[in-house]
Amino acid sequence: MRLAAISASLGIGWLALTNGLALRELLWDATAFGPVPEAFGWSWKEWVTSAGVDRGITLAEKTIGVVFLLLAGLLAFRSKGYSGWLVGLIPLVLLLSLRPLLFWKAHFYQLGALLELAMQTLAPLLFVWYGRKISDKPAAWAAGFWRFVGATTAFAFIGHGLYAVGFYPVPAHFVFMTQSGLGVGEDAARQLLFSVGILDFLAAALLLLPWRKAWEVALVWVIPWAILTTLARLWSYGGFVGVDTLLTQWLPQVVVRLPHVLLPLGLFFWSRETR
Repeated sequence: MRLAAISASLGIGWLALTNGLALRELLWDATAFGPVPEAFGWSWKEWVTSAGVDRGITLAEKTIGVVFLLLAGLLAFRSKGYSGWLVGLIPLVLLLSLRPLLFWKAHFYQLGALLELAMQTLAPLLFVWYGRKISDKPAAWAAGFWRFVGATTAFAFIGHGLYAVGFYPVPAHFVFMTQSGLGVGEDAARQLLFSVGILDFLAAALLLLPWRKAWEVALVWVIPWAILTTLARLWSYGGFVGVDTLLTQWLPQVVVRLPHVLLPLGLFFWSRETR
């Protein structure tokens, strides 16, 4: 759980520093945000063309990035006392909610876009909930906690599946990574993605059932596929982009997706150890 929380925080912070957080999706949307600058005497044209506003948005994104990097450091080096973090729970929830909500808006409020980020967004909060030692908690508490981890995993795989089967337009990078990783053409890549999407839905359905055996069957698919899709960002793009692009775009994408592997692994080990 600690590693999942660290990787999520580190990845979010890294991406915020190098790629931003899409704050402009909101702050430069005349319909959603237009009344705010007008209330302070700015015309909309002045707001969206102001170099000072643009610099301010960039500074805000980088500041948020630094906050997440500091959070990753605290999670990595502080060994006890996480229960005291409840004082900061509200600002933590607000910060963690910002990225998926902006991502959701940028993808025209497609439910799949929001669900896909479930594990990345919730990993730090799950660790706060988890506390120092799950062994200190009653068995019913532990079971409820891991059931929630399973549901979080299911949501992320439903989100991925909605894109893979073409319910929403299949993202170009899905197709490219499949072609690059497997050496197939576009049509074959799309057919494979459709099959993968069906398996994602089946795994998600099993994870939402109240039986451990169902979870373990689902995890036979979830864990290997999560490993492959996480690492695919590197091997698919490594031969096509420069080192700077790998370091600023694709490596942080790998880091932020590590909870997709670590949370299901935690669920699997807990299920096996507490039979």
